[in-house]
Amino acid sequence: MTSEELIEKFLEIEEQNHFFDLKIENIKFWMYIRFDVYTSLMENYGLFNRNISVDGKFDDRMDFMELIKRMTVKNQFFLAKKEVLFFSFIRKIKENGKFKCGFTDLLAENIGNSHYIFDMSNDGFFYFPRSISGVKNFDIGSYKALCSQKDKIVFDGRMLEEKIYSILDENFENALTTKQKIKINSGLVNILNERGYFRSYYRFILRRIKPKVIVLVCYYDYRMMVLCETAKELGIPVIELQHGVIGKEHISYNFFSKRKLKSFPDYIFTFSREDRETVRFPLSTSRIYAVGYPEMEHKIRKYEKLRLKARKKKKILFISQSIREIFEYAAELSKRIDLGQYEIIVKLHPREFGNWRKEFGNILKDATVTIIDNLDRDIYFYLAQADYVVGIFSTVMLEATMFDTNIIIIKKASYTYMKKLYENDMAVLIDSVEELQRIVVDNISTSNSEKTYFEKNSISNMKTAIREIMRKDKK
Repeated sequence: MTSEELIEKFLEIEEQNHFFDLKIENIKFWMYIRFDVYTSLMENYGLFNRNISVDGKFDDRMDFMELIKRMTVKNQFFLAKKEVLFFSFIRKIKENGKFKCGFTDLLAENIGNSHYIFDMSNDGFFYFPRSISGVKNFDIGSYKALCSQKDKIVFDGRMLEEKIYSILDENFENALTTKQKIKINSGLVNILNERGYFRSYYRFILRRIKPKVIVLVCYYDYRMMVLCETAKELGIPVIELQHGVIGKEHISYNFFSKRKLKSFPDYIFTFSREDRETVRFPLSTSRIYAVGYPEMEHKIRKYEKLRLKARKKKKILFISQSIREIFEYAAELSKRIDLGQYEIIVKLHPREFGNWRKEFGNILKDATVTIIDNLDRDIYFYLAQADYVVGIFSTVMLEATMFDTNIIIIKKASYTYMKKLYENDMAVLIDSVEELQRIVVDNISTSNSEKTYFEKNSISNMKTAIREIMRKDKK
């Protein structure tokens, strides 16, 4: 089953069987597990590889000044009224020795409205030093310590078996395994029991800040879903900033029909008109704004001179996503081309840093390939120098359209996520190493450099849209 066939069938089944209406103790829960159920199906059909690697260990030693900041300016209990409330992405990028959110920070710096940025912890760690002021540490643990113990929510897993899993078993040959079901069930137990604390916490901060609008990243983190629910109860509009590939095959953004979902944002800011027009959002089109991507525009300007610099070797950049074929193609290509003329680079996803040698090292043992397994340089540094970018369905393939490079999509796994590129003359689709070798050696251009995926002038677009949303909400 292809990824296109899988999502179409899944959307129809959840609609026909009223999954969105299912309740546990009067709580509609399907949205909380929807992503995990679907990605488990994708795994079983070989369309997704859930990365088992872990992020590198953080240095969590705090200097004296950071400790003082956490007790004062970053303290979530010291709040004042602000117009905009940002919730940054959980992962940060490092620039000039400081950490920044690649999705919220540039907008916050330029928005012209009073604001806070709430940073969520990553495995108990808050990134520091931060490159922007107005940061508060989102610390649910400290808040829970002040709350009275809430009653535990307990449910019978047989209800999920009867209402969801048995239906999936009937319709999918590779339905969920017992292990997958147990993991989803236990995750849902945790969500339902944490939900009350998060709702109380959000009411606490929102009633003090009284924002006119909330801006977040990745709503399908259940903590952000509960934020959306609470904000709707208080009449505060929520905007989500696109942070990666969505398209017609991303389960978190595609629905069989328009519907009101308390856990879904009120507005979406997309990278492109393509996504605005093709993704089957549950919202009306008037609530979807095509705005672009500020961080990428910033990095294009930063690396402009690097892009123009003459290089001794042509660079072939592979973008990894824990897909075995990426490493196989890179290794095989290194044996077929003159490495005096070409350099092959594999840029790992941060989640792969910890165990790529264990998972894929045997594939690369006889290959001459440069592996990037650190955050010393951001992805745009490598895109700016790449003559060819090779991948499958990473967001980086979309970002590459803004650089003077050739884009090649390998026909594996969920490659149809990139249909918008290879069907619109922005990339070429290949099915073998031989095709890749021919393109590289014969210096074949694969992309129309005049076509790009992203809207331009993103900061201006975002500010205009936010002002419009604030005006709408006043009426």
